[in-house]
Amino acid sequence: MKSFLFTLAFLAVFVIADSALAQNPSSSGGKKALGEVSVTGEVIDTKCYLTGMMGGKGAEHEACAIACMKGGLPVGILEEKTGKVYILAPEKGTKGANETLLPYAAKTVTVKGKIMEKGGAKVLLYSSVEGK
Repeated sequence: MKSFLFTLAFLAVFVIADSALAQNPSSSGGKKALGEVSVTGEVIDTKCYLTGMMGGKGAEHEACAIACMKGGLPVGILEEKTGKVYILAPEKGTKGANETLLPYAAKTVTVKGKIMEKGGAKVLLYSSVEGK
């Protein structure tokens, strides 16, 4: 009986601890800032880029990228030096990246901001955008 109660108590402590970590992910290595960056590359809609739909990038894809960005698909930047793709979101405010970056669809820009990571997802929180 004592071992049953001990096992039950141990499981209760485990469940409570696990629940507390789930409610506060930063206490378990949740979000982290990966530092300030400056990324130069092409503004893309991530769906077409990842699927290769209608070429997925470049000047020939501009009209499609604009339509996808207007439709609300996630916008990103394809870094010209490394080929890495960063999902973009504004550092401040609630105006989305799609509206801000729409004039730059399929064009080269330099984006400055912070890369954040949580749960394996990485996002570049931009503070400024400069067209080339």
